Amino acid sequence: MGLNVMKIDCSGMRCPQPVLKLAVETAETPAGTVVEIIGDCPTFEKDIRTFCDRRKKTLLSVRADGPKCVIQIQY
Repeated sequence: MGLNVMKIDCSGMRCPQPVLKLAVETAETPAGTVVEIIGDCPTFEKDIRTFCDRRKKTLLSVRADGPKCVIQIQY
């Protein structure tokens, strides 16, 4: 059984746009979905960690990809 992966690219967006986009685009995301979000805002990782804490989502991984940060979240 394959995982359902949703990708959201927030490159070029500044706080709070990436978190707002994540909230809107995942509003009806079914449980079990892995959301991969990419951003390059200086506060991106901290903002996404805060979002996960507040929404009770599991942060699976954080990795640097050049100037960008790639974060995977389990819904």
